[in-house]
Order: sequence, then C-alpha cells, then structure tokens
Amino acid sequence: MSRPVDPGLYTKEYFLEDVGGSEFYRLYGPRLVKPVLAYALKKARLEPGMTALDIGCGRGELLFQLEQRGISSVGVDIALPALELARKTTKAPLALCDAKRLPFREHSFDRIFFLGVLDHLHDWELEACFAEFRRTLKPGGLVLANTCANTQYYKNLTYGLRKSMSRLFGLRGPRPIRSSHDENVHVNEHSQAHLERFFAGIGWGGEIEPRPNEKLLVRELYGDSLPLDFPLRPPAPWKRLWGEVFFRGPWKRFLAREFFCVVRPLPGK
Repeated sequence: MSRPVDPGLYTKEYFLEDVGGSEFYRLYGPRLVKPVLAYALKKARLEPGMTALDIGCGRGELLFQLEQRGISSVGVDIALPALELARKTTKAPLALCDAKRLPFREHSFDRIFFLGVLDHLHDWELEACFAEFRRTLKPGGLVLANTCANTQYYKNLTYGLRKSMSRLFGLRGPRPIRSSHDENVHVNEHSQAHLERFFAGIGWGGEIEPRPNEKLLVRELYGDSLPLDFPLRPPAPWKRLWGEVFFRGPWKRFLAREFFCVVRPLPGK
C-alpha cells in the first residue's frame, strides 16, 4: 500500500505561492476566484439553506463564496497552515482532519466540494474518502471534484512529444511539467479512463467532463467586464474558434487539460 503524502509538505508558502489560483488570491483575496472554483459554483446548483463541505479548503476562497450565497458550509484540511489562512478569509467553521475519517454525522451535507485533491491521494485513500462522502451526503447530494492535470495530455502528448522533438533536433528540452515539490504531492494524476474505472469500481456515477485551456473559458465564467489586472487574458477570436472546433468529439478526453466530475453514489451499490 502506497504511503500517504506527508502533511508537512503543505506549508504556508505552498498555499500562497504554489497552489493553483495564487495569483487570483494575491490580487482579489476571496472576492474573485480562480476558474475551477468559479465553475464549481456554477455546476453545484446551489440554493440558499443548503449545507456544504469543502474538503481541502486551503485558503478558504470557496467557503467565502458559499457564505455569500447563503450556504451553511464547513471547511476541512489536513494542513494547519491552510486553516490559519482560511481563518482570515471566512467565518465558516474549520477543522483539521483527514478526509478518510470525517468528524460529521450521517447525511450532513447537500454538496461536498473535493477540488484539487484527487491528485494528492492514492486510489486506496480515495476509496476511503468516498466511503465517507457516501455516509455524510444527504439523499440526492452531489460531490464536485476536479483533477489538476490530465495525464494523457500533459505527460503522453505534449511534454513527451516536445521532449522527443527537442532531443531529435538537438535543442534544449522543455522544462519538467512539475517542480520536484509538485511531484512529491501529486502522487496520483488521472486520465478519463482512470476516473471512469475508479468511480465504477466504488459504485458512484455521474459526469466526468473534459475541460480545455482555462483561457478559453474566461468569458463563460467571468463575463465581458474584466479587471485590467485580470490574470487570464481571453484568447484572440481566431484562437477561441480554433479551440472550440478542435475540442470536440471523442478525442477531447485526450486533449483536455483537466477533468471536472459531478458524481453521486448509485443506489444499491
């Protein structure tokens, strides 16, 4: 059995500098969030009065956004530095705990957010987490999760191809996809096929959505009125059209930058 990631690797510097969306956090705090959080809020179909759990809450931006929508939420993280940052961001209750052993009663939450965490846990750990999610979800509840990368795209298509071409033509090779620190914490990156097998194996079902480059999603998520210092610039119209045409059909499971999952336990499983 593979050993879990050492929680000591998740330092304050990690959450402020390395975690995705750190540029949004530096500029806007929790008021304007990175694309995956903005998309999760759209996909969650939230209604005032619902209850939500944010697993791996990090700096607390999602909890802040949930508060603004009238959602009673709780945040948990395995790293104390994350909770210290989140306390400055949100008024939601916070707990230091392992998602494999949640300190909540059965049927406590309408929505569980599991964003940016899938890649940090081995499959045996994910099975334990989803057993806890099954226990703590209310009937009809949803889990919203995403991957940080699509191994088919990053490691099998782009990086490997660029590395081989550089070697062939005697050019300087591309930089590694991840820093050594990232490699230490991203221990279980996924393809769509891997996710499909995993969810089928634990008796969960739902949508696994391939997602393109975030730049193509700026208008969809944020509208047309963007701050001048907005970290993502929308692509030129021709690039957007090319991306929309290219990102169609069954091959998008290989071209996706990441996957977004909206899943629920299947009855009788």
